[in-house]
Amino acid sequence: MTYRVVHYGTGFAGRNALRGILSHPELELVGLVVHSDVKAGKDAGELVGLDTVGVVATQDIDAAIALGADAFSYMATTQGRLRDAIGELSRILEAGTNVATTSFGALIHPGTARADVLERLEASAQKGGATLLSTGIEPGFFSDYLPVILSGCSQRIDSIRIYELAVYESGGQSDEVAFDIFGFGNPLETPPPMVDPAGLRNWSGVITSIAEQLGVALDGIETNFELLPADEGFEYQGRRIEAGTIAALRFEIAGVVKGATKIAVEHVTRTREDQAPDWPRGLAGDAYRVVLDGSPRLDCEFNFREGNDRLAGGFNITAMRVVNAIPLLCRHQPGVVSTFDLPPVTGRGRMAL
Repeated sequence: MTYRVVHYGTGFAGRNALRGILSHPELELVGLVVHSDVKAGKDAGELVGLDTVGVVATQDIDAAIALGADAFSYMATTQGRLRDAIGELSRILEAGTNVATTSFGALIHPGTARADVLERLEASAQKGGATLLSTGIEPGFFSDYLPVILSGCSQRIDSIRIYELAVYESGGQSDEVAFDIFGFGNPLETPPPMVDPAGLRNWSGVITSIAEQLGVALDGIETNFELLPADEGFEYQGRRIEAGTIAALRFEIAGVVKGATKIAVEHVTRTREDQAPDWPRGLAGDAYRVVLDGSPRLDCEFNFREGNDRLAGGFNITAMRVVNAIPLLCRHQPGVVSTFDLPPVTGRGRMAL
């Protein structure tokens, strides 16, 4: 069976998702929504460097909803427009269209999302008979699903720790993300949005999700962060990081039982490879690492790249986790769901033959 899909968003991950939809044997692209005036009116294939496919990008999301597609791949930014984005989700669901998204990290574990938001989206999903899944790479696959699957190999689990270890080298990440979200180049006394308690809430859901799957009652979730000043000024991402300003950061979200950390997500982000030698780092470059301490001890590191581009591999994983879930959503009961409510998301149809 072929499912008709509208895609929304052509940023770093969104472009990969668009290519993924076009190449998926069970999906047919019928609509494309963009924000940019420059992209509007262009063919979807042209926007991702492929041959034209006959689907023209529009800025009119309501026209896209009216297409009556089976699913939306929603990867639009929510930065500065979260209320509008939630309204869009609600309208899509009420129209009977399933949604797979990377744009709402707090919905990865629906039970820890804001109660009013969850209630609104659940009501919309039930009204339209549609299903909503929020997922991605992290928060997402590496920090909610994979650790639980690995736990099935354990006799005793003392703790679980998931790491994201990255060097955001110049040219490898947008300056907006590097400076405005990670806060690189800002004074140390100005904590960046990335470590703001509201932002870290995106990861609290994956901590709770793992705990629930393992039958663990957490006493609470704690967060902490550390900022590293640049020891000299240097050019970065088309701007400049001055000596003494933020040049690297690490943060942790930890689920605690009886004063001990039992489940934690830790991020370490550098702008240069040689920074903070005492902080954790990948054995072979940027990596996700999952450590289950116990009997036996499992220590798994995952490296990925797209050609010679490490970050591009991560964007592709983010996108494919959404795209490959769409057929499962279209066959699922209505509601706001988590990855554990679905059968395993696999690469069905992706084997090159």
